[in-house]
Order: sequence, then C-alpha cells, then structure tokens
Amino acid sequence: MLNERNPAPSAVVFDLDGTLVDSAPDITDALNIALTAHSLDRLDVEQVRPLLGLGARELVAQAVTIAGGQEPDVEGVLADYAAAYEAKPVEATTVNADAIPALRRLRAAGVKIGVCTNKRTHMARAVLAGTGLADLVDVVVGIDATPQAKPDPAHLAAALEALNVAPSEAIYVGDTEIDARTARNLGVTYRHVAWGSPVEDCPVIERFADVTGPTPMS
Repeated sequence: MLNERNPAPSAVVFDLDGTLVDSAPDITDALNIALTAHSLDRLDVEQVRPLLGLGARELVAQAVTIAGGQEPDVEGVLADYAAAYEAKPVEATTVNADAIPALRRLRAAGVKIGVCTNKRTHMARAVLAGTGLADLVDVVVGIDATPQAKPDPAHLAAALEALNVAPSEAIYVGDTEIDARTARNLGVTYRHVAWGSPVEDCPVIERFADVTGPTPMS
C-alpha cells in the first residue's frame, strides 16, 4: 500500500453515488414513480440515501419494504424504477465538493482516474456525462461489468486491471462502509469523504484536493 514517504498514486478510483456526485434526488424521484405505480408509499430523499451503494436491485428491495410492499412487488418496481431513472438520470444530480477541479489536477499530474460503482455501467456513464465528469475519467466499471460487486475485492481489482495499475499503487475513495470494506479486502489505500456515512478508523478527506496528501485523521 502507499506510504507517507511515497504517497503519490498511479491511479485514484472513485465510487460514484454519494462520493463524486449526489444522485439521491434523481434516484428518489425515479423510485417514487415506480413505487406509486404499484400503489406503494412514496419515500423522501433522506430515506433513500442510506439505501444507496449495493446496486439497483437491493435499493429497490429495501425501498419496497419501507414503502409497505412485499417481496413479490420487487421485480415490477425494479423494472419501472430502471425505466424512470434511465429517462431522467441527471435532472437534480450535482457534483460533490471540488470533484471537477481536483480530477483535472490529478490528470494533469499523470494520475489515472477510475470509477468503481455498484451502479450499472451505462447509467454511471450517463451520470458522469450529465455532470461534466465523463472526460475526466479513464475507466468505469459498474456492477454489470464484473461477476462480483462491491464489497467483493474483485470489483475494484477489475477497475485497477483496466487502468493497468497494481493495488499497491492506487487509492480508492468512497462514502460508505461498503467502499471501506472493498478497499480493505483488496489491500488498497482508502480515503473516506467527510460527507459520507460515518465509518470507524478510516482516513477522512474534506475535499478531493486532499486525496493524495498525507494521511488525514479520521
């Protein structure tokens, strides 16, 4: 793993939802279209935020339970959610913190940039394009691009392989316990964004400009 004497990485890989971007408003809107179509309760954005990170199927399964539905409702809600979200993936999604200038500086310094997300790859690309981040990212590996999803280390390993970078030469940046476990499972240096859900014993960064600096205090 990277050390303080030589902290410069060859690549920085980011989680997407909740890390690089706040996509919860658009995901909530799409979920509510699907839930109401099945006569289930609507959710607010703060109910949805904690559900993000495990992919669409798990998101919908948990949302259906909260909304008063049952397991048989999941497939129909999932299909309607996917259609609604694909139609409007970036209506209210915003870029978090200093992501755009920070990624520009990293690329200018020769650092490769990847995205490892439990979102489907084509939807991740749509969100990156809609938020102005697409041209700053070299590789996107979504949940559908690898047999194993985060926190399985094979997901992050696939992103690093696509970047042609060893785990010891990379940093992974995320916002949830899932991201922290993913990095830990592969032995990759991890940085946790301050606006993410609290995770114990993880170096926290307040802005992306600090991602390659000395290990911050958690």
